[in-house]
Amino acid sequence: GVLEKTASNIENIGKEVSSLQSILQAPKLRGNLGEYLLEDLLKQVLPSQSFQMQHSFKDNCKVDAVIKLSERLVPVDSKFPLESFQRLVSLTDENERKVARKEFLRSLKNRIDEIAGKYIRPQEGTFDFALMYIPAENVFYEIMLKDSLSDKDFEVFNYAIQSRIIPVSPNSFYAYLTAIVFGLRGLQIEKKAEKIREDLVLVQESFLKFYEELQKAGRNLNVAHSTSENVLKRADKFNDKIGQVTCIQSELPSAQELIEK
Repeated sequence: GVLEKTASNIENIGKEVSSLQSILQAPKLRGNLGEYLLEDLLKQVLPSQSFQMQHSFKDNCKVDAVIKLSERLVPVDSKFPLESFQRLVSLTDENERKVARKEFLRSLKNRIDEIAGKYIRPQEGTFDFALMYIPAENVFYEIMLKDSLSDKDFEVFNYAIQSRIIPVSPNSFYAYLTAIVFGLRGLQIEKKAEKIREDLVLVQESFLKFYEELQKAGRNLNVAHSTSENVLKRADKFNDKIGQVTCIQSELPSAQELIEK
């Protein structure tokens, strides 16, 4: 009875998975899921202020995401011709596969051209390259690493790089994001160092002003000291003259004694 119940549960799960797969056949829903997975990965690695989803350019064209690095943006597009790829891998006839392979390569290159033309905009603050996010490791392996789709070595990958598009899978994208995190930390240190340098410049300027005031005070003290010595000499002479008149000689305290009192 327990085995029958378990088998029934497994069958229900299979139906639900099949139903989910049917739902995701719709390109719009699958695209939304790809964007969600992309956003989730960005949230796991980058600070919230370091990326933005659905970034709009001046002509209202939107890219799936941008990564904010220094004063520029790295565009990230998550769309991919999955239907063409699925059609290719599902065929068994070699002639049909050749036709489907050419069609897939053409659609993939068109997608690369579209990303390069729409999202690489240095005049609007982007870097001179963009990332094409391929949300499945097996697809990335087949078209970028295994190179089983073309007679030329790494045809798709080389075409993408020449077009200033960097293809990334979830794993390789994570590596890129980790490197970007270290880059952001370096930029923060650089900004803090620049702020420290600016503060030191202000301190230096304040010290120069203080030194000028100190010199001025020293000059005033020298004048006051000279004046006080002259006054004391005159007072001593005046005391001597009074003593000559009164026949009483009184000793005046020295300047040091006056200070100590």
